[in-house]
Amino acid sequence: METLRFVLNFTINATISILPFFFLSVAVASLIKTFKFEVHLKKAFYGREFASVPIATTTGAFSPLCSCGVIPAISAMLASGIPLAPIMAFWITSPLMSPESFVLTYSILGSEMAFARLLATIIIGLAAGYATLYFSKSGILGDKILKKLQGENCSNEAELEKDLNSHEIMVVRAIQFLINIKDMAIFIGKYILIAFIIEALIVLYIPIDVVGNLLGSSNRSGPILAALVGVPAYASSISAMPVVRGLMELGMDKGTALAFLIGGAATSIPAMVAVFSIVKKKVFFIYLGFSMVGAVLCGYLYRLF
Repeated sequence: METLRFVLNFTINATISILPFFFLSVAVASLIKTFKFEVHLKKAFYGREFASVPIATTTGAFSPLCSCGVIPAISAMLASGIPLAPIMAFWITSPLMSPESFVLTYSILGSEMAFARLLATIIIGLAAGYATLYFSKSGILGDKILKKLQGENCSNEAELEKDLNSHEIMVVRAIQFLINIKDMAIFIGKYILIAFIIEALIVLYIPIDVVGNLLGSSNRSGPILAALVGVPAYASSISAMPVVRGLMELGMDKGTALAFLIGGAATSIPAMVAVFSIVKKKVFFIYLGFSMVGAVLCGYLYRLF
């Protein structure tokens, strides 16, 4: 009964915190889909993917979205026809760094760790963005990125509207807009809800301080181990900082600490459930690969420098 109460309260609170971002993203995506704005967005980004990756990386690094909170925004951008490369850069950097994360890291772990985390976030975002651009240009990823929406209508809407006057067309599109909101909200919302339930169980049964026995001392495989431990041990910015500081006092080096902060933020089980729910497998594994490998490599680079 206590477990059920905790999971229910956690899920409700997490859902309430994400609702503004969720409904805004769903509404924007539905508006774009209903009025075919994706054609203009594709033209705006056509030939500019290379320059858009640094912009998306920087935007993601300073956005307030967490690993689950970014999912509706990503879905909206994918549905609008924005190229995957800048989306991937934004997608990966958003959970790794935010204004809150930077301030907390600076105040609890020091300025050096805060700027190292920011730099690592930017490096991983740029690498993921440009690698995704290469995969897209070479045809490795294919054309279909976003999974098919529940109830998605593939009929020729132009044919359906050709015999209607302007007023009737607006009424039809208003109805379609509401249907699109419903379909997308169900499609994304059910997986985010599952992710929050999993997150609650992880927080309840795998306290973040249990990693102390594994990461409390310096060893050669520290960054690798930290990135792997970060998957089941949910590490939000607020909960991770005091634990990381305690582990560093026990002997954990800064490279391992950096790998844990990055790996735990990007590759937590709730985040991966939400990511897997909306994109094809190839895109999911690019996200997972750059998050994990990026955390490990940045950890070792921080050890060296």
